[in-house]
Amino acid sequence: MATPRSAQNRLIAAVRNADPAAEAQLWESLELVELKLHAKVMGPDRPIRHVYFPETGVLSQIQQMRNGSAVEVNLVGSDGMAGLAVYLGGVTFPMEVICSAPGTFLRMRSAEFRAEVARNPLLLTVLHGYTQAVLETRAQAIGCDRFHSVEARAARWLLEMDDRVPQYEFTMTQEFLALVLGVRRQTVSVVASELSRQGWIAYRRGKIEIIDRPGLEAATCECYEVIRDEFARLVGPPIPRAHKARAAVKSP
Repeated sequence: MATPRSAQNRLIAAVRNADPAAEAQLWESLELVELKLHAKVMGPDRPIRHVYFPETGVLSQIQQMRNGSAVEVNLVGSDGMAGLAVYLGGVTFPMEVICSAPGTFLRMRSAEFRAEVARNPLLLTVLHGYTQAVLETRAQAIGCDRFHSVEARAARWLLEMDDRVPQYEFTMTQEFLALVLGVRRQTVSVVASELSRQGWIAYRRGKIEIIDRPGLEAATCECYEVIRDEFARLVGPPIPRAHKARAAVKSP
């Protein structure tokens, strides 16, 4: 059992803000864990053993196609949870869920999560809002993928990742970014080079560092703001964090 403290996950924090006693009840079943980069927490069509509430780490939901190709369809950070299918009555999930940014996570056994949802009306209300936010923002993302440039979509995804991690720099290979954007690696190389040339990011040795966030915001489309604001409306505002850690300066 995790030691009760102030959770850095917005869903748990929303329960706390409404009723600290209800949050204390959740801590009876929560466990604090650390996940490494690319750790797999859910497999396609396998029983969901735990649900995860990210704090400083990030999870990616990956849709695998029959021809072997794959694409990221959702990014889950401190604004949400992985395992929403359990809340909706499911016992399996058709996608793979992996850790795309290492860090800390709160997890709960699926059976205990079902029991908490049944007896905790505040948690149920929070999950209603989160489910609506996921549905609405995924619809926005589909439109974004259809109508907006790869550069704008890359900027949007980098901003979304930046919102979820406690440092400016995070590991990101061209292969994974290609999976995220649903494009070829060569396209990612061109886009990353352009974002670097503009001075918005630094990309080296498989790591991306956000250098100029306002510039990156200007490069993206309206979808970033729509998704950010919808989560704030339905889930609650981001939890204030300490100043982000700037990576040590490295020679190119």
